[in-house]
Amino acid sequence: MSYSKIISEILILIIYVIIGFYAKKRNFFTDAGIQDISKIVVNIAMPLLVISAINIEYKVAYVHNMIAIALCSFLYLSSVSLFSAKLAPYITKKTDHAKSIRYAMTFGNTVFLGYPMSYALFGELGMLYTSVYVAMQNIFQWTVGVHIFKQEKFELKSLKRLLNPGLIAICLGMAMFFLGIKTPAYLQRVIKGVGAISVPLALMVIGATLAEYELKEILRDREAQVVSIIKSVVFPTLFLTVLLFIPIAPMLKAILIIQTAAPVQASAALFAKNFGGESGIVAKCVAITTLLCTLTIPLFLMLIR
Repeated sequence: MSYSKIISEILILIIYVIIGFYAKKRNFFTDAGIQDISKIVVNIAMPLLVISAINIEYKVAYVHNMIAIALCSFLYLSSVSLFSAKLAPYITKKTDHAKSIRYAMTFGNTVFLGYPMSYALFGELGMLYTSVYVAMQNIFQWTVGVHIFKQEKFELKSLKRLLNPGLIAICLGMAMFFLGIKTPAYLQRVIKGVGAISVPLALMVIGATLAEYELKEILRDREAQVVSIIKSVVFPTLFLTVLLFIPIAPMLKAILIIQTAAPVQASAALFAKNFGGESGIVAKCVAITTLLCTLTIPLFLMLIR
């Protein structure tokens, strides 16, 4: 993972974001169009990219690394969910804001930014290991995340929400990986072809979403500023400090830091709206952290290197 490769790949990703920003400013994207493209990415293209990338030869070393990623992911998500609960009351006195802030500080945009960046830097192995983190975050999202808003006792029936195309693709891909099942060549071409559009489309959606915000107004919001610094700088820095003492490969550390330093989850505002939180503060955090991550993630990767 050379310095030049990191910078060049991240520049490519940023260019996709700029194209999406420009397209929205010129009204090439409508709001409905952005939603439709997001649905295609989340429900079709990205799941197929996951299946395509995980369709690699089984190796014991890969399994050991996946277990390491799973344990580190659990450590990070459980720690951050606890820290965010302690920090939220100091950031805001509004109950609905506090719930949304907790969620925003915990869950990152692993699909629209974490996957593309890991794939750009590390290829198929990057997707394999990232899918482990994404699966762990999905579990936390539909258990801890729902509890943050609803404050209800956990029920097993809530696990039904885990059945989404992304997690199904991860499970299917993992099953094929462990069983050594390979898709036919013609089908693999279709899967890979459709999956390939997910990276540019996901990043263009991020750019188009940023174009909807008045950044001057957003940057003046004190709560959003504090939450964004904690999510993009403080938590990843603390986690990176811990990672430096864990004996795992630098590639795994890089993938973990990409996921943990990713901006606030793109769908967090909808999640807050559906479960009684305050979606406005979350949307502001999405915008600020998306801008911040273009600086923080390269810096963290340099520190790992």
